[in-house]
Amino acid sequence: MLETMKNTLLILIPLCLIISACNKEKYGGEVTNDPVFAQVLKSAPEHLTADNLNFELRTSLWRDFMPVAEENGSPLMAVNELIEMDSLAISEVVKLKKQYVIHEHKIWTTTYSYMKQVDDHVLNGGAKGGPKWGPGIAVDVVCEFEIAGQRYRILAKSQPIEGTS
Repeated sequence: MLETMKNTLLILIPLCLIISACNKEKYGGEVTNDPVFAQVLKSAPEHLTADNLNFELRTSLWRDFMPVAEENGSPLMAVNELIEMDSLAISEVVKLKKQYVIHEHKIWTTTYSYMKQVDDHVLNGGAKGGPKWGPGIAVDVVCEFEIAGQRYRILAKSQPIEGTS
């Protein structure tokens, strides 16, 4: 009888640990607390000239609180638009690589789950599964992109996180 109880406990304890780990908040990407790297990211320019193109970044950040969303709302979702400000065409050699969303010293780092050209001069990329920050707060967003193997970063300051309800 004692041997059976030991065997049962040996099975139940790891199973309970696995179940409790599954209930933790999940992120697409990674959230770190790094004041130094946050400052490095925040030093990126808000307007950038690269490959004879003039870029700016526009963002849309939100969490879903509709009845079909999970309790306490969905994780953060983000759409970024890398825009050529003179309406010049962005070639296919421009690739969106990473997105950084900075709240205080916390940084959500993720790759784009999709990238598409919505107009000749606009590249659109999105990510989901972020942290449950906001709504009603402002964050800084950095887009890391590549042109023919060269990496660049561009910043959009004080971007609001909205909430749908």
